Amino acid sequence: MKQNEKSNKLVWFLLVVFVPFVFALTVFGIVLSFMGVNIWEEAKSTGKNIPIIKNVLSDKTEVAVTNNVQEKQWKSKFDEQEDYIKVLSADLQKKEKEVTDLKSNIALLEKQVEDAETTVKEEENEQVKKIYEAMSSKDAAAVMSEMNNNQIMSILMLLQSETQAEILSKLDAKRAAELTVLMANKTL
Repeated sequence: MKQNEKSNKLVWFLLVVFVPFVFALTVFGIVLSFMGVNIWEEAKSTGKNIPIIKNVLSDKTEVAVTNNVQEKQWKSKFDEQEDYIKVLSADLQKKEKEVTDLKSNIALLEKQVEDAETTVKEEENEQVKKIYEAMSSKDAAAVMSEMNNNQIMSILMLLQSETQAEILSKLDAKRAAELTVLMANKTL
């Protein structure tokens, strides 16, 4: 019986006190939220005044603040890295332009060197041509007899046909034949 009385008292407490209290609290919360009151913020600010609840709320707030601070630090580092990347990209583009300009200058200088070498070679050839055309064919043939066929060929190709013929006629017949064959192959 005693146990029955205890359970009856518990049921009476639940039905008469607890359920109406929860119902009234819910209705009161709904009415306040329709009136524009932020119930959760009010509950937090009220809970901060209660010692036990204050510790629970402050821990969560501190964690949230810590997370927020860390997030700002990471965002700041990320922004710094992005700025650094932009600076490096600008430097890279500048260096690439410099490399392109230098390659252009190198190509231009190589062309100038090639032109200068060609000019010098042409001047040397003109000088050699003048020397051999000023010589008698007998003297030219005597000098050429001491040279190899490639050297003779390069000189003969500079000279006019009449001068070539005169020099070849003064050379040894066998050597003149070899040079004539070489000249014929070069012109083909």
